[in-house]
Amino acid sequence: MRSIAIILCVLCFIAVGIGCVGGEDTPVDNVNIDTTSTPAEGMAYREQIGGDVGYFSISSVPSGADVIFDGKFLGETPVVTDVYATGSPSHSISISKYGYNTWTRTYNQNPPPGQTIYVNADLQPVVQTGTIEVSSSPSGAIARLDGGMTVTTPGTFRLVTPGYHTVEISKAGYFPYSTSVSVGAGGVSSVSASLSPMQTTGSLRVTSSPSGAEVYVDEIYRGYTPLTVGSLSSGRHAVRLHLSGYQDYTRNVDITTGSEAYVSASLTPVYQPTTGDILVSSVPDGAAIFLDGNYRGKTLQGNPFDITGVSPGTHTVALMKGGYQDYTTTVAVSAGRTSTVSVSLTQGSVPSTTGEITAQSSPSGADVYLDNVYKGFTPLTIQEVTTGSHVVTFRMQGYSDAQYTVQIAAGQTTPVMGLLAPVPTTAPTRSPLSPVVLVGALAILGILFVARRR
Repeated sequence: MRSIAIILCVLCFIAVGIGCVGGEDTPVDNVNIDTTSTPAEGMAYREQIGGDVGYFSISSVPSGADVIFDGKFLGETPVVTDVYATGSPSHSISISKYGYNTWTRTYNQNPPPGQTIYVNADLQPVVQTGTIEVSSSPSGAIARLDGGMTVTTPGTFRLVTPGYHTVEISKAGYFPYSTSVSVGAGGVSSVSASLSPMQTTGSLRVTSSPSGAEVYVDEIYRGYTPLTVGSLSSGRHAVRLHLSGYQDYTRNVDITTGSEAYVSASLTPVYQPTTGDILVSSVPDGAAIFLDGNYRGKTLQGNPFDITGVSPGTHTVALMKGGYQDYTTTVAVSAGRTSTVSVSLTQGSVPSTTGEITAQSSPSGADVYLDNVYKGFTPLTIQEVTTGSHVVTFRMQGYSDAQYTVQIAAGQTTPVMGLLAPVPTTAPTRSPLSPVVLVGALAILGILFVARRR
């Protein structure tokens, strides 16, 4: 019995010891949790290191766009993210979706604690492009789009932005052809030119007071006054001069073969204008100009491009040139006033491996050959010219050829001015009679005299 009692006592002590070591389940209500020393995950810990939390609620139209918040991918819209109210107040948001332009904003504020900043992005579809099919009779002509890209007819210009574009078609021995064509997104436009042989030509000298007026012959830009325009077909041509702040000057001029006509215009100031102008220039020149999404021309060398007849208000001007970053700005236009856009374009991230040539001539309208390959007529910009040495030749009927050797550097524009000299005209000279012809003639006269006496 004694031993049994000892064993029972030992077992009781062991049971009590186990209970002290393992402990029993204690009801939660009876436990005091120190939230300052052991913060709840995601809340108290945030409060400890960054202050109270606010929220950004980000959505888009259409939804399902990818969201990058401060360089981190959050998911697709709609999405909510939290930020510290006392953290950095600058946040960048980028929202992108296939088929739409990427939407980016920077917010220089944080939401108050427990508050939400709502961000909604109205995504704009990516502008689709169209196609221009070009043909000519005869074929094999050079077609130039907006003074830049060229194809040989019949040919096709692809990936053309919607809006109005200028197509010029030229071929050696034929008069150049120019037209404006409208291109729709996803559409196909056609240009067909019947070229006229260059049989008879003359030239035109244009001056103005004040000088510097833009000269358009048959609505084709030729340069600015004072200017000589060559290779004009004989017959009547429409001449228009434009200078900002002055009324346009128009006149019909008759061109005679082998002669030079003259136009001297005294421009009249505009006193009650209803529209304004925008002068656009760029370094380098040759950049395509878009006004409110519509192509208007290319920046010129040494003379700003004048966009005329612009309605008062705010307009968007964009400049685009291969190898350079696109530039876009807004311009306020007032009636009777001229606004200015002057841009130094920034080269793209990929270094250019080609350069370009801007070719002008006096007289203008000369055919231009690059390394004996016909490129068009002056004034002309030849793009994507490989670096190194090249030969530029200017050729015009009635003038001696002008030839120049130029060095092309990557990403640079090289200007070339062709100075053409008229071919000298000399009166034909009479060759003296040879002795044989003279003796023969005297013999015939003698025979006739003897026959008469008989």
